Amino acid sequence: MRFPEGIAAQPSVLAHSAATVRAALEAVAPLPSRAVVALTGIGASEHIARSAATAWRGDGLRAVAVSASEPEDGDRAGLADVHVALSESGRSAETVAAMSRTASRGVRRIGVTNGPDSPLAAVVDEVVPLDSGPDSPVYTTGYSATLQAVGLLGEHWSGRATDWSALPGLAAEVLRAGEAAVGAVVDRFDRARLVDVVGSGTASATAGEGALVLREAARAHTAQHETYNYLHGPMEPLDEQTACLVVGDGREVRLARDVSALGCATLLLTTRDDVDSDGALQVLRLPATGSPLAAAVLQMLPVQLLAWQLACRRGLAVDGFRYHQDDTKLVAG
Repeated sequence: MRFPEGIAAQPSVLAHSAATVRAALEAVAPLPSRAVVALTGIGASEHIARSAATAWRGDGLRAVAVSASEPEDGDRAGLADVHVALSESGRSAETVAAMSRTASRGVRRIGVTNGPDSPLAAVVDEVVPLDSGPDSPVYTTGYSATLQAVGLLGEHWSGRATDWSALPGLAAEVLRAGEAAVGAVVDRFDRARLVDVVGSGTASATAGEGALVLREAARAHTAQHETYNYLHGPMEPLDEQTACLVVGDGREVRLARDVSALGCATLLLTTRDDVDSDGALQVLRLPATGSPLAAAVLQMLPVQLLAWQLACRRGLAVDGFRYHQDDTKLVAG
């Protein structure tokens, strides 16, 4: 699947995947009282894990996120009672190794993957299948489906009930509105020497994955930042050659106004209705959702559109990586 096709397919993929995930969750047993859950992934999946841990803690679960790239000799099994591994392909070498190291340690391991017959599925006790179909070389459908799946899994365990059925329609709405908003800033983002991507809380997934997608698809120089850390020094180099992608409804709104006043091309993704586009500031108002992880799905869509429009301007097909590494993906089967 090509990158623009993956972007456009997300509403339908979200609807299909949600039905499969809900059916699979019927067989996933509850968490023991006060159990600690560790979410593990690498790359895009690590960004999801960190935001999911934040959202799950907000719903009363004892959740932490751990990078699959941590040293192999670490006692991962002693960290948590339940390990949830995220890998769209199920072939991420580091994630499979992390789950393999917990074998025979008396911990419960769950894999969230689009590869039910993958190496990851072989080293966990339970599999939550995404059933999200083919993905683009720079992830689109798999990323959104994984965010949705961990949102549904967290609610399955916490007992919180959120209506996810509106998400596909909201995604289609954001994709339509996002084209114009992105088109208004893409020229200045294209000319920027650096793009800072900023967000906090569950929007940290968007900050991390947004910076990654812009690098992978458009070969842009990017940096990801947590909002409040950004205020403590990293924003010092800002000038008119820097573009800012700011995501959130809190301190992010004032930040977007401030950096755009400095002359930085700024795209603000927010649900707030008390801020408008002005000068260097372009605002894309997103629909509100019942789940912060559903919100993270919607936040990512305009970033993907921006990556594609930048790639088109730069003559890039977004059909794979230039620098292939032969030790990051395992062979399936």
